[in-house]
Amino acid sequence: MHVACYAIPDAGHVHAPLGMVAELVDRGHRVSFAVTDEFAGAVARVGARAVRYRTTMALAEQAARPARPAFTDDDLADLVAGLLTEAVTVLPQLTRAFADDPPDVVVYDDPTGWAGRLAAHRLGIPAVASRSTFAMGDQWSLADAHTDVRPGNPALGRVIGGVAALLARLRSDLSVEDVLLGSGAEPTLVFLPREFQYAGDTFGCRFHFVGPCVPPGAGAWSPPDDGRPTVLVSLGTVHNRRPDFYRTCVEAFAESDWRAVISVGAGTDPADLGPAPAHVELRRSVPQLDVLGHATAFVSQAGMRSSMESLHFGVPIVAVPQMSEQRANADRIDELGLGRQLGRGLTADTLRAAVYSVAQDKDIRMRVDSMRAAIRRAGGAAAAADVVTGAGGG
Repeated sequence: MHVACYAIPDAGHVHAPLGMVAELVDRGHRVSFAVTDEFAGAVARVGARAVRYRTTMALAEQAARPARPAFTDDDLADLVAGLLTEAVTVLPQLTRAFADDPPDVVVYDDPTGWAGRLAAHRLGIPAVASRSTFAMGDQWSLADAHTDVRPGNPALGRVIGGVAALLARLRSDLSVEDVLLGSGAEPTLVFLPREFQYAGDTFGCRFHFVGPCVPPGAGAWSPPDDGRPTVLVSLGTVHNRRPDFYRTCVEAFAESDWRAVISVGAGTDPADLGPAPAHVELRRSVPQLDVLGHATAFVSQAGMRSSMESLHFGVPIVAVPQMSEQRANADRIDELGLGRQLGRGLTADTLRAAVYSVAQDKDIRMRVDSMRAAIRRAGGAAAAADVVTGAGGG
């Protein structure tokens, strides 16, 4: 079977299905993953063929801007406009790439991977949606719970009209709502367990809560044999230019008996953060899976992939969310007792106290272990691969 995958060029979206891709390849299937040059190496490492495309999404510019405290209707208009431009640009590239070698099924990133979904419809190929964050339904949606979007925004109305015009030009039977909200009849993979999903018991059988599809680590990091517990610190790959935050982390653990591994991101030079003791490692990036395999706590922006990887390894989370989607994750971590959430006014003392608390709290430990068991029951990469091969007739 030939499986095609497509996701917008963002680390959280591209990396979420890689464990599933590795499983499909191990089963003898051929996988083509449409990515930008930045992610071609990651795709090749799990045995898939990278199909390169040109993007219009300026994620580097987004990373340079500070995260806003609330997601508004103006933000939504900008997002939809960007996704529309990306779909118009990428759809012809995907259509050409697969015209002579059509896949049996397309797995597209939902609800942002419009080009993948439209390509599947255009080529008459079955599609599977995949969600790297919470599913949305009648009982819960991110827009209702964690955004400040008001109806009637004229800019939003114009870009929604643009989506309708694109669908009409393609003679697609998809509705604007189908595209914007990811609604439809296709099977949907959700890369988190049902137990973590808001209102998880209200989603029907087309939603497959398979949990994180975590590929094996590379074994590129292990702690020195000095008996120190390890805390990993990372704000992810987008809103991570926070040198003030990293200096606070250094201060928090400089005099402690913990090893702190701090990933500062590509936009921050560790040398600019000042001196740090040997047990505080400042790096632009770290092999996150390898470090989590040895960690006792994780100070995280609470992106869904990072949160799921942490819970996959049974590591409690100190959440410092940077944007509305991450706040939804952090609120759920709080609600389920899987860690602690800190606001922007954190200090070295409050950060250190939160890490000590999640590491030592027996109730948190019990709940994290329970969620780790739920993740294992969800089936991960194997369960996701079963859904994809079933949709593709393999």
